Amino acid sequence: MKNLKVLLITTSHNQLGNTSEKTGVWLEELAGPYFQYLDQGADIAIASPKGGIVPLDPKSELPEWQTEFTRRFNQDTTALKAIKNTFKISDINPSEFDILFFPGGHGPMWDLGDNPEVANLINGFNSHDKPIGLVCHGVVALKGVKTKDGSSFVKGKRLTSFTNTEEEAVGLTEVVPFLLETELINEGAIYRKGNDWSEFTIEDGNLITGQNPQSSVLAAQKTLELITAK
Repeated sequence: MKNLKVLLITTSHNQLGNTSEKTGVWLEELAGPYFQYLDQGADIAIASPKGGIVPLDPKSELPEWQTEFTRRFNQDTTALKAIKNTFKISDINPSEFDILFFPGGHGPMWDLGDNPEVANLINGFNSHDKPIGLVCHGVVALKGVKTKDGSSFVKGKRLTSFTNTEEEAVGLTEVVPFLLETELINEGAIYRKGNDWSEFTIEDGNLITGQNPQSSVLAAQKTLELITAK
């Protein structure tokens, strides 16, 4: 798609709560969407709260979690350069982009929710009915976002995210600062989910959400379908 411009927002957070383990972006959730957009001819910018290097979750780089997209990403010099020198969110003008996308990984749970800069981006895209895609823990970017009338952005919206049962399965229920599914419901979302670890996405207007890493590619594809339909 000629002249398509996509903004990917990643976490800057690399510490897994009070543990000694590292976290960050889940590689597949970055790589899968990245190539959905790149292969459509899009220009892609990557930004984060602090700018600079994107922390990748070490577990997402283990052999058992590699996909065709992660392998391709690790061989793409342009992509590797981009994640070493991201823009700061505060330096981004949302009017310059067509699609906004938030990959997950546990890192976003500490720095993308209740974030005024993130909220400004989301409201900026939403005010122009531009596609907003979020996957897995990246959906936390919607937490705390308010509309012009002061109500919760997610109130009455159909969406999904990494589920409480998936969090329990990875043993991090007591490590994360809150349970994302629970918080979204508390803010008024109409929460839906598929089976754990299954591909599952929800579309509500210009908002596309994906449940887990298995849903990252489909979520990105659906944002492209919204652009095509305009």
